[in-house]
This record gives sequence, C-alpha cells and structure tokens, in this order.
Amino acid sequence: MIITSHLEKIERLNDLRARLDPNDDFELWFWSTMVAGTNAVNAALHHAGITPAESAFPSQPGVYYVPGGSPSDAAGYKPVLKAMGDVLHVGRPPIPVPVPANLQAMMKAMEQIEYFRDPCTRGDMTINADVIGGCESAYQQCLKLLEDVLSARPA
Repeated sequence: MIITSHLEKIERLNDLRARLDPNDDFELWFWSTMVAGTNAVNAALHHAGITPAESAFPSQPGVYYVPGGSPSDAAGYKPVLKAMGDVLHVGRPPIPVPVPANLQAMMKAMEQIEYFRDPCTRGDMTINADVIGGCESAYQQCLKLLEDVLSARPA
C-alpha cells in the first residue's frame, strides 16, 4: 500500500477502537489495535525507503495482490510473488536489510502487542487490565514513533 492509505486505515481503525470497550469487546479491540499498528510499521518502512510504497497488498509472506488481474479476478487484482512489500506481522516476512533504531522500536512495540494474539484471541488467557494496558501502551508508543518517523525527511 502507499503511505496515505496506511494512514487512512489507521484513522478508521482508531475511530473503531474509540467505540469499543477493551474489556467487553476485547477481540475486536485487540485486532483493530494490531492491524492499525501493523499499518503504522508499514508506513514507517515505506517512509524510510526500506519497503516499496505501492499498490500491492499482502496475502501471505511473499504473495501480494497487484492491479492488473482480469475483471473476473478479485476486483481486478492478481497474485504475484515479490521479495518484499508490506509486512503482515512484524517478522512476516523478515526485513532483509538493516532497520533504523526508531523502526526497530516500533517493531518491538508491535511484538509486545502480538505476544497476546494467540493466548488472548485463540486461547484461554484471562483478559485483564494488565493485558489491555500493555497493549494500549505499546500501541501508543508505536503511533508516537510513527509520528516522529513521518516528521523526518524521507530516505
């Protein structure tokens, strides 16, 4: 995706998050938090010139949907194999080049959030104030780092 698309998605997800109760709506709140944070990481990677900002959407590591499919394809997109594009989750796919410290910090914040993905949304881990607070704190750190990255000159 392109940076503005990532930012628009973050804004829409933040609007959703504001309407959800993290306790009562934990799974929706969590997934919207994780997806918004991943979009923040992708926007920062594009801004730093590490990954391409393009109309290519990941479906699994190494497989991206790009414009140019036939009208019978999903909205005119076709799958292609690409070495690098948007990440689906931090580390999927791995970034094969050095990543600046501020982007590493964003990725660490996302790892803190993603730590809870399986035990809280697929398992039976108890959702409590520590889980919610930890995810929220890591997410806010990710957004602050994105703001800092975007205020710097692009690579």
